[in-house]
Order: sequence, then structure tokens, then C-alpha cells
Amino acid sequence: MNIESSIFREYDIRGTYPEQINESSIKSIAFAIAKRCKKDNISTLVVGRDGRISGPALLEAFCEGLIESGINVDNIGLVTSPLLYFAAKKSKSKSGIMITGSHNPKNYNGIKMVINDSPISGTEIYTLISHEKNTNLEKGEIKYSDIKPIYLEEVCKNISIKNSEKIKVVLDCGNGAAGCIAPDLFKKLGLDVIELFSDVDGNFPNHHPDPGKLENLQDLMNEVKDNNADIGFAFDGDGDRVGLVTNNGDSVFPDKLMMLFSKDILSRDKGSIVFDVKCSNQLENIIRENGGDPIMSPTGHFHIKKSIKKHNSLLGGEMSGHIFFNDKWYGFDDGHYAAARATEILSNHDENISDIIHKFPISSSTPELNITVTDETKFNIVEKFTNECSLDGKKITIDGLRINFNNGWGLIRASNTTPKLVMRFEGNSLKDMNEIKDLFLSELTRICPDIVINLD
Repeated sequence: MNIESSIFREYDIRGTYPEQINESSIKSIAFAIAKRCKKDNISTLVVGRDGRISGPALLEAFCEGLIESGINVDNIGLVTSPLLYFAAKKSKSKSGIMITGSHNPKNYNGIKMVINDSPISGTEIYTLISHEKNTNLEKGEIKYSDIKPIYLEEVCKNISIKNSEKIKVVLDCGNGAAGCIAPDLFKKLGLDVIELFSDVDGNFPNHHPDPGKLENLQDLMNEVKDNNADIGFAFDGDGDRVGLVTNNGDSVFPDKLMMLFSKDILSRDKGSIVFDVKCSNQLENIIRENGGDPIMSPTGHFHIKKSIKKHNSLLGGEMSGHIFFNDKWYGFDDGHYAAARATEILSNHDENISDIIHKFPISSSTPELNITVTDETKFNIVEKFTNECSLDGKKITIDGLRINFNNGWGLIRASNTTPKLVMRFEGNSLKDMNEIKDLFLSELTRICPDIVINLD
């Protein structure tokens, strides 16, 4: 069968099941990954899956492909992506594959990859695709492991929460894979835990597991307020992203959360902190004011991880909610660990989380805004906009086009995971923000008049 090239993304592999990713295509992908492993003399891969309905069948077919290609498999079963990354760090090969659709709709699935302790792009694997396996190879072996007890023990040694039994935390796992680890972690840390949607269910019957969208946080906001909780956290489908809700039931943008983490880490260590092009200018200012070196990166866990490794950064983060701790943790994105670190910071303050957050600079900003286009046109649209945009400001082109003005900034880029344009705007005031937003949208209409601009 032919495999659609469009599922091989810049930093992972993702497509619909069973049209684009199915038992046959994932086996071919396993053969390609095996070739990549042989290149680095990797003989064993840790493999896991999230809670999607297609996960068990895809995991089984994927493992079969690896074994037939002579690769040994350590199957850790239903896990979050952070648990898979942790298991890979602990393995001799420093290599692992996660079968996950992340925060995409329930009919999606895909693959995230780390080989020899480095993230691997989907585009690289596509160059190795062949539908024929080497039948002369000695078959690999499979074993089954449970990484959760080791992870729980290590996080609890890593984090110290004062008076934990007095802190009430609400966890919304969104029926995603975080339900298999986050509640256990917070209970083991000694916290008073209220659970929402911890049962892993790939139909996502309550709300979609994407904490980046405000509508998916409503249940958490209500539960925090109704129970007079101190803090609330929501996780995406594979647990590598986190959203925070304050004691007042207000959501906190991840770049504001990064300000909290940056100030805390830089109070003990000095070094660089990486953030993506969608983050607030205020984050860069906070990093500098606290003695750190701010480094802007293209969006995507693939790019953030590479930048952290290159600069030996203390911390990395994205506006989407991926947070990467590299001060006393392992430098991969881990939603439940980030939530524990936020709770640790809260326990070291006499104030509530709302008051702590409100001490950071206030500006007016939009959430991530999307315009639906097509996978085939999105990059061309952004390239055309970048080349023909007449707006006057400091232009940053590492990922789409970000323009910094004296009173704020605007961004347009192509999503690497969905057929959408991504936009975000920030201003020193609400008036500034809206003016910048209107300038960008007017330019987009002028340059690409055929686009229907319905922001979501």
C-alpha cells in the first residue's frame, strides 16, 4: 500500500485512523524506524501508546514490525508520552517510540520518536520508508515492563511540597492517558486530590483533551471554584501538556506559567531558558530581569528539545503548554511533572496561586487563534505573507512571521499538526492588541484575498 507523505510531519507522524495510519502502514513505518535504529547501532526500543481506541491494534502491529526487523522491544503499554520519554532515558539505548494522537480528534493517531536521546522528525523517517523488510534478519525479542512505579518514586524524591495535605488540587485528565499516572502521582505527593475524568476512554466522552482551548477547561474551572480548591490542572491526550487554573477559577496562559517557572529556577541557577515564537514579550523580560538568557525557538517539541540540548538550557516551554524542565529533571515535556512543580512553588509561598500570578506584568493578549486552510496550502500562504507583508516592525522569521512593534507584536505561522494557520497577538493595552490584530488580518486579506477568515 502507499503511505500518504502528508502524515510525516516536521516533528512527528500523525494522521487519521484507519485511512492514513493503520496496522499495515504502521508496520511499514516500523521497518523504516528499524533502519534508522540500525544506523545508530540501536538494538532495543521502548514502545508505548496512549488511550486512543486504535492504540492497542497499532501498538501490536508496530511491535511486530520491529521484531521482524531484528529490533528488541520493551513494551510499556498504556502510558503518557512523558512516561515513555522517562523510560527511554532509563534504557541503555536511550530510545523510545510513543504511539499517540496527542490532542488531535479521536480518529487520529501517530508516532513521537526519540532515538539515541534525540528527537527524530517524521520527515526523516519518510525517506526510509520501504514496504519490504529484510527477511534474513534474526528476529527481535519482546518483553513487557511497568515504568510507573519507578517514575513515581523518582518524582517524589525530586519534588518537596510543604504541608501537602493542606493543598487541595483538582486534576482533569480529560479521559486521556494522564488518567493512568497523574492522580497516583499527586496522591503519592500527599496532596488532597479531586479527580475529573481519570478513566481512560478514547472516545473522550466529556470534553476534548486539549487544555489550550478555553472551552475544554470549563469543567475544571467550575470544580476548582465549587470545591474551594487551591489549584487545578488539565492535561492533553498524551499528558505532555498542562493547563493551569487558579484558585479563583481563572485559566493561566502557558507563557505566564513559564514566567512562574523561570523566576523560580533562576533564583537558584543561572542559564538560558527556551521559549517558542508564540510566547509573550513579557516572558523574555522576566528571564532577563532574573539573570537568565532568553532564547526564542520555532514552535514544536522537536525544536524546543534540540535547542535545550544545544544550549544546555535550564527550562523550555511553549504557548501550547509543553513545559521542559532541565534543571533537576530530564529535559523532556512532561505535563504531570510540570503540574507538580507548580504545586511545589505554591507550597513555598504564603499567598494563593492567583496572587502569585498577578504579580507578573499584565498585557493584553489573545489565545492561539486559528484559520482553517489546507495542509497543501498552509505553508505557501505563510511564505507569501512573509514576502509581501508591508507592516513596519522588527521581523522574526524562524517560524512563520512574527513582527515586534513598540506597543506589542503579531504572529502568523503554519501549524505543523493541523490544516490551519496559527495567529497570536499581544499589546501593551487592549487597544494596542486589537490594532495589531486588525493590521495583520487586513494584510492577510490584501495578500491572500481568497482566504475565508473565521478565527477559532
